[in-house]
Amino acid sequence: MGVVPGLIEVASNAVLDMLVRDAAAPEGPERDGWGANVQLLPRPVEVALGGCGAAAAYVLGRLGHQVRLNANLGEDSWGGLLRGWLEGAGVGLRSATFSDTAVHLIQLSPEGKRRSYYYTGEKVVWGDSLEGQTPAWFLAAGYGKVEAVDVEELGRVFALLRRRGTKVMFDPSPWFKGRVEAPAMLGLWSEVDCLVATEEELQVWRPAAEIRSLTGQLLDLGPSQVVVKRGKEGAVCADKDGVAALSTTPVEGANTVGAGDTFNGRLLSGLCRGEGLEEAVGAALALATRAVARGRGVLGAFD
Repeated sequence: MGVVPGLIEVASNAVLDMLVRDAAAPEGPERDGWGANVQLLPRPVEVALGGCGAAAAYVLGRLGHQVRLNANLGEDSWGGLLRGWLEGAGVGLRSATFSDTAVHLIQLSPEGKRRSYYYTGEKVVWGDSLEGQTPAWFLAAGYGKVEAVDVEELGRVFALLRRRGTKVMFDPSPWFKGRVEAPAMLGLWSEVDCLVATEEELQVWRPAAEIRSLTGQLLDLGPSQVVVKRGKEGAVCADKDGVAALSTTPVEGANTVGAGDTFNGRLLSGLCRGEGLEEAVGAALALATRAVARGRGVLGAFD
């Protein structure tokens, strides 16, 4: 079966993000008495679609792509909420076989400091993405449940899909750190067409004195495109035609949850539609900045 033009498969987690803003650090010992252990919040609790897989797939769906999601989406009430957002964006979902959905509770102090509580849910079955129609692009990303065996399985899936004609984008995320040896991770990148991650995440696996040296070393490992996300400083991209640094407009004091996934979704959208790398990165920065300014994760990028 040949590649389906325009079809994108995304594989990673799905999470319900719950954001509690302006929550002060608790004072004194915990108590059982009513009132003494209650903190009244000045702002409502917010919920948003999260997860490196679900969030990026949502962006791609809202941008008009034919996208299919392989994620650990549960059949509980939280999963129903996420499923509604995803289906509303036109995302095709593989059959759910999980009971409980991942939930990430994020507590932000009035000073902007973060404390979080993360139930990671169940493991994504990477091999499920080999079933059915062959996508033109495959996006995979790390998440809180990954371990060393995932690198081996991802290598197998990447290699098989590329033999069928699929291009692979990979975002390792911070979660593989300390769970897999560097040679295994670097070997995986030989099966990747577009490698995208933050500068901090990439430096874990390939330390370099400066970013142009880093991108050059990463291209030598096999990817034809490398994109380094740098938060409020923008991004750097590199391919055979050279290296480009792009800036963005910082949004001070904003909630950055979902910015990286918004960036990934718009980046892949551009590459799938034939945009040049620098053009796609610039558009990804603009949409991610919009999401940060709106403060609702990927949902805010379009509302």
